[in-house]
Amino acid sequence: MATTKVSLKLFVDKKGRRVLFAEADKKFVDFLFSIFTLSVGAVTSLLKEGGGMVGCLPSLYRSIENMGVAYIQPDKDKFLLQPHVVMPGAKLPLLLPNVRSTFRQLYRCPNGYHNSSCTNYVADDDTTICPTCDRKIDGKVIFVDPPSAIRASLNSEEGYVKPLVTYLVMDDMEVKPSSFSILATLLSKFNVKDIGDIEEKVVDVGMDEGVQLLKASLRSKTVLTNVFLLAEPIGSDESIEDEGLRGYLRKRPRAER
Repeated sequence: MATTKVSLKLFVDKKGRRVLFAEADKKFVDFLFSIFTLSVGAVTSLLKEGGGMVGCLPSLYRSIENMGVAYIQPDKDKFLLQPHVVMPGAKLPLLLPNVRSTFRQLYRCPNGYHNSSCTNYVADDDTTICPTCDRKIDGKVIFVDPPSAIRASLNSEEGYVKPLVTYLVMDDMEVKPSSFSILATLLSKFNVKDIGDIEEKVVDVGMDEGVQLLKASLRSKTVLTNVFLLAEPIGSDESIEDEGLRGYLRKRPRAER
């Protein structure tokens, strides 16, 4: 599967060494909004390695992984650890690995015509064995019943936002439609007096950056600065915000401040 790349234009304060905001198209904003469709299990799966998450969820995740078939109900570990997203977005940019973003498909046992007990058995995995007749579901989609909200989304435009305008993404991930008045307000807010103090930097966002954005958004209010400007790994025991802009300034030689 080819890796998806999405371009993002950063507006960087050269003196303060921080990202003021970014200019993004519909694809990147759709990706950001799709984060809210992820289950806790999906987020934990993506971030549990390398100290990407603090707290106890990684331990709970490993408990399910290590429980074993003698104790866990058949295929329930897949349901817990690799769930479908709550809400699909058609043709969203693929910027997170191993996330199933399709609507939920339900399969009935094909033996239901001969055994009423089989008719009542429904699974979301086409390799599941029917506990009544011990037949494997043959891969044919026998029953699809997405919730009403999902059915509506299948008939709507792709993604979550309209492609009418470009969007501005703040360092803290707030998203706004771009306009001249908003840009002027932002420049005034950041006390930018000389446009030459701002550097434009175009970056490509792929799966690695997608995971880093997800990770940083859970722990920082300077997400774009940390991921694209400082490019510092996100540890589990220290505050990323402290290791962000303030950490960078703290490490610079005094003569450069």
